[in-house]
Amino acid sequence: MLPSLYIFIIALTIRLLNLYFNNIEVSSYLIEDQIMYWNWSLDNAYTSYSTLDSNLLLERMPASFLFFQFAIWLVGENLHNVLIIQIFIDSFICIIIAAIARTLNKDLYIPAGLIASFSPLLIIISSQILSDTIFLLFFSSFIFFLLKFTINQKNNYVYLASIFLGLALFTRVVVLPLIFFTAIYIVYIHFINKVKLLTMSKVLLVFLIVSFSFSAPRLISNYNNFKTLSLTTQSGSHFANWVVPGVLDFETVDKRKIYKKELQEINLILKEVENPFDKNNKLKVFAFDNLFSLEKKSIFLAWSKGVFINMFSPSLIIDKRVRGLEHPSFYESDRNVKNWIYKVLYEKKFTEYKIVLFISLITSLSFFFIFSYGLFIYLINYNHVRIMLLFIIFYFLAVTGPVFSPKYIHPILPILIMIEALALRGIYKFIIKFIVKT
Repeated sequence: MLPSLYIFIIALTIRLLNLYFNNIEVSSYLIEDQIMYWNWSLDNAYTSYSTLDSNLLLERMPASFLFFQFAIWLVGENLHNVLIIQIFIDSFICIIIAAIARTLNKDLYIPAGLIASFSPLLIIISSQILSDTIFLLFFSSFIFFLLKFTINQKNNYVYLASIFLGLALFTRVVVLPLIFFTAIYIVYIHFINKVKLLTMSKVLLVFLIVSFSFSAPRLISNYNNFKTLSLTTQSGSHFANWVVPGVLDFETVDKRKIYKKELQEINLILKEVENPFDKNNKLKVFAFDNLFSLEKKSIFLAWSKGVFINMFSPSLIIDKRVRGLEHPSFYESDRNVKNWIYKVLYEKKFTEYKIVLFISLITSLSFFFIFSYGLFIYLINYNHVRIMLLFIIFYFLAVTGPVFSPKYIHPILPILIMIEALALRGIYKFIIKFIVKT
């Protein structure tokens, strides 16, 4: 109990200090998607009181907006106080991450909890009005209970895992394929433990029903109104505006210009399409047709570049105060890392940003080596949970693709922190052993 309390207090103190050193004014603090999340929440999105266009609401899942509305109901339209509520949740997530690590080894509880408490990415994300924190609460809880099921083979853990996976789906549609993978994984664990077919079928049925229960009203509504089983209308835009351009970075300038022109043309055509899911599907087909017409080498390089940048780029670059420093735009530098770095290094007006970037790059390099060592320990010592956790890592890295931001590793951060804790424990044991010998 005391270690959990210490972790929570440390995490909460650091996050409150971070918030204290921010200027929390709605007009200047909120940027990009945060403005949409705040405004939609003020407009009671996904409730009967909302005045927002119902088709517009199909772009997102409801949970995070409902959470912010509940927070606003508690503390009023006060951005600072709403963020404090979110910070309390993120501090509790640090305890969940510590508990995830403890399922592998009880000695990892405190190291993992402290790493989570001081994680720049968790700290920064907790001070933003986005779906990330509430999603991680649900998804990290799902990982914890699935790990408990893997180790103890108790079906009650499957039922608890299904609740939190269902809530994660109600927050972000990205976890939808994981429901089916987890179902296969449950069957696999039951099979190797020679569980009776009837028991296996019952557990699997309950898991699937509960996992879809929170999103079932949306599925039913979409089918009745649009004859589709899709949950949101965002995938087409994501692939067309972000994924394909990321792959085109490795193609010729002419191909990029042709694609940009064709995208503008199809967007004009799609303005006449009333059904938002038809519009989304047509845009997705357009994106996939273009994507698979490109060189396989370009696709591989784009995904590899995305994985490396998202895994090892400094978290500080998404902090509003750092982004407020004068710096070159990555996307206006033709999404070329070399050109962007050259501008940062050699243009004097970016000096402050360069200093911050240099310091944060040192932490990223440290993470790279610690993570690599921890991954080695994990792969050779924990066969019983290796498949599941590695699949979750690879899944999120794959679906992100060539879209760049450190925040895209946020869902797999509990697993990465657990691996870091393994590495630090290994380093600590090595140092102690060396001191004893000498």
